[in-house]
Amino acid sequence: MGVFIFTFFSFLIWLYLASNHSTPDDWWTVKYVKETYTVDNEVKMIPHHFSTSLLKVIIGTGIFILLGTLLSFFVINRKQRRLD
Repeated sequence: MGVFIFTFFSFLIWLYLASNHSTPDDWWTVKYVKETYTVDNEVKMIPHHFSTSLLKVIIGTGIFILLGTLLSFFVINRKQRRLD
């Protein structure tokens, strides 16, 4: 249970930092810069206008699920060895 709570809160901290306290240049962020088009179809970047990438959030969620599963496996395996 403790491993699940640790992994869940680690995920929430990552999601908060990756969506609020990062720039699109950071590798761990979930932000990307939105592009807008003018009347003459020129692409213009609007500074400080970011969106959250759903794909990055899903990949991050998968990574934290995998890490939590591995961590719980090692904890259970370690407890099992102590009992033997």
